[in-house]
Amino acid sequence: MNMRHNSILHIGLSVLVLLLTPVLFGMTGLDEAASAAPLEMLVALIGIILLTPVFLPEQNPETEELVSSKYVSSSVIYIIRVLYSLAVLMLLILLFAVYMRESGCSISAALVCGTIADAVFLGGLGIVTAALTGNTATAYMVPVMYYALCFGGGKKLGAFYLFSMTEGDYAGKPWMLAAGLLMTGLALWIKELKRRWR
Repeated sequence: MNMRHNSILHIGLSVLVLLLTPVLFGMTGLDEAASAAPLEMLVALIGIILLTPVFLPEQNPETEELVSSKYVSSSVIYIIRVLYSLAVLMLLILLFAVYMRESGCSISAALVCGTIADAVFLGGLGIVTAALTGNTATAYMVPVMYYALCFGGGKKLGAFYLFSMTEGDYAGKPWMLAAGLLMTGLALWIKELKRRWR
């Protein structure tokens, strides 16, 4: 039900971002550093679109009450949503990387994995904010502000600088992936705690 009524919209928005990326960036014969720019600056944004709204249906109290009353725990439902959101995120990034390679761009496994790490990190910021605040609109603002911060004094963020691959630096990407997954797990734990305290 969530896939049909909620996730399809967000998957569609993610596809739209990918379709707009070649319009905003040249996609022919890019070297690896140049290929990193569209991946880090636009493609990684699909992490915000796909992961942040995992708890969106339960913003409606009636829906939350209905989900909580079912035999299957709401935590299981959230985990399923997170897993298929992550799967779609990785699939879309891989497909876009294939498109770039077919356009003559230099695409490495490290570049693809780094983009996934960026997307998961941004999505992790969104989903943990959604769990803490219970407000998806606010949850979108936090990763967007972090994204904007990286344009300003981003290099001061060290390993968590989003656009490091454009400078040939991949060292922080495993940390970003781990942090994104940790925040996602923390969000699920927070939702479970809130459910028990109700």
